[in-house]
Amino acid sequence: MDGLVSLDERLFLAIHGTWSPEFDAFFSVATYLGHGVVLALLVLGPMALWDRPRLRAHAVAMVLSVALGALAVEGLKSAVGRDRPAAHFAGRGIEVRMPAGALYDRSFPSGHTQAAAGAATYVALLYPGLAPWAAFGALLVGWSRIYLGVHFPLDVLAGALVGVLFSVAGFTLRRRVR
Repeated sequence: MDGLVSLDERLFLAIHGTWSPEFDAFFSVATYLGHGVVLALLVLGPMALWDRPRLRAHAVAMVLSVALGALAVEGLKSAVGRDRPAAHFAGRGIEVRMPAGALYDRSFPSGHTQAAAGAATYVALLYPGLAPWAAFGALLVGWSRIYLGVHFPLDVLAGALVGVLFSVAGFTLRRRVR
């Protein structure tokens, strides 16, 4: 386990260390793609305009999948209790820059990544042609969380896994109910 934590720390420092003012601005905006309200506007808005039948058929399952995944993330954060990178490295003399502002709650897993990966998974299942774009958006959110100094790579990976699992389950259950 120590080897995995050490690798996680090294990956975090490598990604987080690529900072620049331009990247700060870009990733500070990109991270909002993992915010629930923004995701709802980006996913449900276009569906309301161009695909109302699928919106009516899947909106509740999609929203519940992402929301239940978020509850699972909050439960895991409480159970695991992993510090955010800034607190983790504070005693070692390593400063973690957080251009988007400091966070003090728990780190594992990443809620933004869970929401983005969950929404991306559901969108990819509904619209396979959009799968690469949806996956890219979720990947961008996960990367932004590491770059911004608020999550370790394993936090992001675990958040993505929770998001994918809950959305696959929600999509599958929705299909079976019909």
